[in-house]
Amino acid sequence: MKTLLKVIIVIIIIIGGVIIIIVGKKPFPEPECIVCGLNLVRILGIAEVILGLGALAIQGNLIEKQQRNL
Repeated sequence: MKTLLKVIIVIIIIIGGVIIIIVGKKPFPEPECIVCGLNLVRILGIAEVILGLGALAIQGNLIEKQQRNL
């Protein structure tokens, strides 16, 4: 049950990152710098998706190792 809960939490994090990326693509004038305004929102959304996928992969490896040890 704990494993299922962890997987659901990671999937929610990934979905949150995708939503941030989609919301960040609204047609607003682009700011001049990379870390200002919507560019920062998109970068954070992409980072959240990547970290979520990495966490899901690491968790899958840990689950696999635990099952082999049983």
